[in-house]
Amino acid sequence: MPDAQPQTAAPEKPPDLTGRTLGDFQILRRIGIGGMGQVYLARQLSLKREVALKLLRGDLSPNSTAHARFQAEAQAVAKLNHPNIVHIHQIGEQDGLRYMVLEFVDGRNLRDYLARKGPPDLPITLSVMRQVTLALQKAHEQGIVHRDIKPENILVTRKVEVKVTDFGLSRFFTPEAPATNLTQSGVTLGTPLYMSPEQVQGHTLDHRSDIYSFGVTCYHLLAGEPPFRGTSAFDVALKHVQEQPRLLSDLRPDLPADLCGMVHKMMAKNPADRYQSARDVLRDLVKVRDGLATGTAALALGPTNGTHPQALTLSTPSTSTPSGLALTQASAMPAPQPARWGLWLLAALACVFAGVCGVLLYAAANPPPEQQTNATPSAHLTPPPAPGPGLPDIRPPNKLTTTRERELLAVLNSEGTKPDDAIKASIELGLLYLKERRLTEATERFERLKAKASDWRDFQAARSANLAGRLGQAVVLAHDNKAQASNKLFLEVVTDPTPKFGPKGDRGGAAVSWLLLRYPDLSLAVTDALNRNAANLGKTKLEPDKLEQLRSPPRVGKKN
Repeated sequence: MPDAQPQTAAPEKPPDLTGRTLGDFQILRRIGIGGMGQVYLARQLSLKREVALKLLRGDLSPNSTAHARFQAEAQAVAKLNHPNIVHIHQIGEQDGLRYMVLEFVDGRNLRDYLARKGPPDLPITLSVMRQVTLALQKAHEQGIVHRDIKPENILVTRKVEVKVTDFGLSRFFTPEAPATNLTQSGVTLGTPLYMSPEQVQGHTLDHRSDIYSFGVTCYHLLAGEPPFRGTSAFDVALKHVQEQPRLLSDLRPDLPADLCGMVHKMMAKNPADRYQSARDVLRDLVKVRDGLATGTAALALGPTNGTHPQALTLSTPSTSTPSGLALTQASAMPAPQPARWGLWLLAALACVFAGVCGVLLYAAANPPPEQQTNATPSAHLTPPPAPGPGLPDIRPPNKLTTTRERELLAVLNSEGTKPDDAIKASIELGLLYLKERRLTEATERFERLKAKASDWRDFQAARSANLAGRLGQAVVLAHDNKAQASNKLFLEVVTDPTPKFGPKGDRGGAAVSWLLLRYPDLSLAVTDALNRNAANLGKTKLEPDKLEQLRSPPRVGKKN
């Protein structure tokens, strides 16, 4: 592990550029902040498409090394034309800001998915693993090491299409000599939770470092937690060098033994003991998938008693196994005994006979609906619903309720909750539903908030509930791409008189300004919604002026 570098002051959070236009790109909202810059969702005006706009941090503009890394990422991604790698469209500079235009992936990263839902079902996991492996295979064949494979850099769409992103730390290598290292001497880049031992120690890296990080990511994906944790980044990094992870089969005895063996082989401390290429990983991954499909995959059951991954045994390739190494777990898989074919044949015949009898008995006890005397006609039977698109939940029948959602519902359902607390909780819950794309529930939540206005005698609280509920509904309409309806409702809120909740002649504009200062989260949501509406309508400025004024509300954070 390299010596720690002198501590420097953390750079200030860059200003939010939402609403600005850089050349052909109108910035809609910020979707992420990284070490070298920030990423925005933007609308390319000429082609009317959404893109991801990655901007280099302003304080790094004079830094030639930062420019080199930024340029290297663009070159790396430009070489990788692959369906499982985020595409780059162009690179440019405008108003002193260097930017990269990337394919926008409408989904969530694997870290957020795991935090919200935990490990997915095994078929989904294998599909994700396979697609990431294909992306790594493409990058490695082009001589590129990613160097920062982790769940945050793996994007998954609702159709379970995987895209590997963020080649900001990548570098080129050749068999003859490694490429120029853009990092300073003694500085290790990457994420400690997923770093390879050689990366932690600052050694020269090759594609096998990505295989280690991918193995750690697979461990997290299957176990629901990374293999190593610590009180500091140094502590975690040291464990990658010195400690063995807990056996995956101890945490998930339901997994195929070969799959557990694969993950531990990817995570071998010595690069020579790992898979030597992504192609080899893919080959064994296909074997695991085929084993599940045919029902021949062995589960990772059996005594583990703290055995370390060295207990894994590998069968060497032979003419009968041209596909490569077959992995098993010695502690879980006892040595096979000589076959007694006569007994096996009798047992197989008995199983077939029992199965046929079971089918006949079931058919006799459960005749088709047309044959039942009092059966409902088959035409009236409800067919099972077709599976819908999207990334499947772990437990589809049950709606997931997050801890924060339960807390907010408890506040709203309590009889002693003060009006202001109820408004805050309603706004936060509505925006939480909106973030999770639960648009119907978000609309209902803001409708309930608006209805609360007639229940409260406090004029201030009643007016706030009414305005917040209507603004929230307009925000949801914007996220449902109903820009005209959203703008119409926004305009009604800021122009309609509110005699029911205040003195005659009191207009909504001043009340809205006060409300947005009081509830900053709602203020940001309104700005984002109006930016969405402008982009969807192909306008840079909203009309009438009151909408444009609402689009740039009073600065959040000022005292009322």
